Amino acid sequence: MTSMPSERPLLQHRLDGWKAIAQYLGRSCRTVQRWHAEHTLPVRHLGGEKGVVFAYNDELDVWMKNRGRYLTDEPPETSRHVLLYAQHVHEELVQQNDLPERSLIPDSAKARSAGLVVLAYKMWEALSFSNLSTIAQLFREAMDLDPTNASAFAGLSFALIAQGIWGLVCALTAYTCANAALQRALEIDAEQPEAKCAAAWLMMVSQRDWQGARRGFDEAEKHHPPTTRAMAGHALLRIAAGCMKEASVILTEVSQQFPLSSSITTWFCWNEYLSGDYANALYQIEQYRASGRHGSIVAAIEALAYIQYEKPNAQIGRLESLATDYRHHDVVRGALGYAYGVAGQVQRAREILDSITHPGRRNDSREPYAVALALIGLNEKQEAVKWLEQSYREGSLWSLGFRSDPILASLRNDPHFLHFMNNISYPEPESFDLHGDSATEFGT
Repeated sequence: MTSMPSERPLLQHRLDGWKAIAQYLGRSCRTVQRWHAEHTLPVRHLGGEKGVVFAYNDELDVWMKNRGRYLTDEPPETSRHVLLYAQHVHEELVQQNDLPERSLIPDSAKARSAGLVVLAYKMWEALSFSNLSTIAQLFREAMDLDPTNASAFAGLSFALIAQGIWGLVCALTAYTCANAALQRALEIDAEQPEAKCAAAWLMMVSQRDWQGARRGFDEAEKHHPPTTRAMAGHALLRIAAGCMKEASVILTEVSQQFPLSSSITTWFCWNEYLSGDYANALYQIEQYRASGRHGSIVAAIEALAYIQYEKPNAQIGRLESLATDYRHHDVVRGALGYAYGVAGQVQRAREILDSITHPGRRNDSREPYAVALALIGLNEKQEAVKWLEQSYREGSLWSLGFRSDPILASLRNDPHFLHFMNNISYPEPESFDLHGDSATEFGT
């Protein structure tokens, strides 16, 4: 007797269309489409990839039960993948106009979401170039589980800001996405402390609202214990104001409270470079590396410090080695282009310049500051200033140090640079007490 095909269980039913699938899972259509495209969510197609879609509830249930495996066993993202991810976050956030009713979200999902946020913030205490993408993924999964979790949206905002500052994502794209996540966090909970701190960071790096940023960091530090995000924000405000000693006090205090944070050590090394203590900057970087840590921002600071520590042509070998190790980081290569130019190796400097400005390069996240470095080395000052202007407009990390940056010394009397600096905003230098509180308001 010919056996009959086994029938599907009676409890199984078919869900037709993305909307029905999304409603069954309690997610947005864009989220389930992303899960299908990137994480093998079991959705079937009739008539090819662009045809009608459907799914069976039991298969979705199995996938959801094992979703942690699907969403976490992924290789580290490349810069281009991070950029596409940030763009997707922005598109999805701006289209989710209605907040779901919190009572409709299963308690298990809310508990899992809250746990992921706690884990992500715990990882932030040891923030590094390597774990930032993982932190962003944790916040994103927490949002997917509970779209009313304000802390998850605020955390994603922080992660995107950090990706923009560190050059993992084009700064303008990162800050736009971060603002979208921030606005959603504030819609859910207008008093969410981390959201207010994220707002202060965006005021500093994107809007250049120095007074607003300081007030935001002051308010964030009232919560005990204060977070690295608030304290580091205060330090970077001092760096922008040209108050390196005060910034050093804050960063030293933070590093004692959070000794595993690579980002705090990075800011400290940069502050030492900007203040002219190149020997200590290089010593701190040596200690940083000896402890098994690494990062392209630290490599860039190392390159800049070497240029100032000795004549650039004496350091070309070291810079070439750094550029080989960090071949995808523009500032490291821009520093090498600067050294080539100053040493009279014009052709090599031109090759570096072409490689970081070529329109067909690997992605769109080039750093204007790096281009300016190579142009300064070639003594093309007016063109260099144009790229510094772009760096400031985009809100790059490096633009916060333009007031003090030693490598810009040759531009200090250039009329184009003077005009540029006179027409942009920085906080006014002022005195601070040892707790980091300012004696007067920041200027605009």
